Amino acid sequence: MYKAIIFDVYGTIFDMESLKNDMDQFNEVEAKSISQLWRKTQLEHMFLRQVMQRYIPFDELTKESLRYVLDVHEIQYNREDVNQLFDAFLDLDYFKEIPKVLSELNAKNLEIGVLSNANDNMLMPLVDNSEINKYIDTVISVNEIKQYKPSPASYALILKYYQMTREDILFVSSNAWDVSGAANFGFDTVWVNRSKSYFDYNGQSPTMTVNNLNEMVKWLEMNKR
Repeated sequence: MYKAIIFDVYGTIFDMESLKNDMDQFNEVEAKSISQLWRKTQLEHMFLRQVMQRYIPFDELTKESLRYVLDVHEIQYNREDVNQLFDAFLDLDYFKEIPKVLSELNAKNLEIGVLSNANDNMLMPLVDNSEINKYIDTVISVNEIKQYKPSPASYALILKYYQMTREDILFVSSNAWDVSGAANFGFDTVWVNRSKSYFDYNGQSPTMTVNNLNEMVKWLEMNKR
């Protein structure tokens, strides 16, 4: 049996679709378009900066991505507008099964942690303001080493916080690139394929693929080791 389960944050525990909920100044179509392009641009900028070795904290990167998105949509803005929209990242909704799932994992005496590209300015308000914070033992940010996932060094941070072997740890993410990175590092992985998309085969396949985290709990029950 695994001793610890480490979750990605965005798209795995918290629903990125809820990003648009705090965009009341836009109509529904605009809010959806802005939120989707914002997330896409955020990831693209993240990967590019990792390759160029030009790290900046994730909150800064997220705001830079937002400015690009507002330019694309030809929306005028100032610093206050950017900061106000950025706050939506601090108030995301978690997926409905999350409290039950984390509670059940706690009951199995499993250590629960999260590893995120977000820095503490983004992570801590999101986790602390949520009722699920009582289930999470450790919050780990790659800001500590200034390297984004999926660099091997980012996943090595988990071993710093948990004095365990790779085999003791299960890594869970809804992002295929994140699953590939964690599997490449040597963790067993669960890909939470909520959108029923295809795995990109850009690395090792996940140990298990599920549609939601309830399925992961059932899989763990059936595959105790």
